[in-house]
Formats: sequence, C-alpha cells, structure tokens
Amino acid sequence: MNEPMNEIIPGLYLGDIFAARNPSYLRDHGVTHILTVARGSLGLLSSTLESNDTEVPFKHRQIELDDLPDEKLLDQLENGVYFIDGALSENSDGAGEKGKILVHCLQGMSRSTSFVVAYLVWKNKITVGSTLEIVQEKRKKARPNSGFYRQLLEWEARCKEKEDS
Repeated sequence: MNEPMNEIIPGLYLGDIFAARNPSYLRDHGVTHILTVARGSLGLLSSTLESNDTEVPFKHRQIELDDLPDEKLLDQLENGVYFIDGALSENSDGAGEKGKILVHCLQGMSRSTSFVVAYLVWKNKITVGSTLEIVQEKRKKARPNSGFYRQLLEWEARCKEKEDS
C-alpha cells in the first residue's frame, strides 16, 4: 500500500497532499514544518494550517512550481534546502527535540522528491544518483521528471564547487 508519507532520514518525510491535509496524522509523526512544492494549492491545506488544536501551528513554506521539465527548479533549491535544514536543526519544543518536516507536492513523486534529493546532496555531499537510490528505497514512486533530474545534476556540481573552494 502507498503511504501518504515516508521517512527518508530521521525527521525528514516525503509525501503527498493527503499527508499534508491531515494535521492529526502529521502530529502523530511529530511533524513541525511543512514544505509545499506546488503552485497555488494552499486552499487544500487550510484545514492543516488553520488547525484549531492546542498544538503549536505548523511552520510552513510554499515554493510555487509546476511539475514540468522546463520549470526553473534550480532557482528555488537553495530556498527549500535551507528551510529543510532549519526545520531539522530547530529545537521545536524546548526539550531538546529536533523539528520534523514533511516535504510534499501533489503525489510525492517529482517536485518534492527533487527538494529532498537536493537537501541530501547538499548535506551529505553525495551524488544525485546515490541519493535518489536512498530515497527510492523509502518511497518507491519517488521519481523527479527529466528536467528536474538535469537541474539536480547541476545542483550537485554547484555543491561540489562550493565544497572544493
């Protein structure tokens, strides 16, 4: 069965709109942050973002992208990667617990996968190919479109340049 979200590394979840629309499911998994990678779908998240439960509201960022190979993914990667990194390093409850983040698009397949792969390439200094294999072990349908994959390779090269300088 396809899960609405899968934990890729501790605290980093990759998922779909169904996971993002279910605040109690997210809270059960300890999610504190949500990165939405989709154009104009915030109305679909209103129940999550405006949740009236007693918990601290989710921290949310949206990156407006369509799942099209010619979309300018590369221009947005740094924004998303830093949001993910901030979420995972944030002490969310004052008791030493790190934040947890859901990165999602509509299906949890291409756009959100691209941001998770970009984060892991940047953080762990490994290749896009190796990273995608790791991600696909946890979420079988994770598969960036061809244009995003090419841009991820360029991201990998940029990360390597920064590392070497």
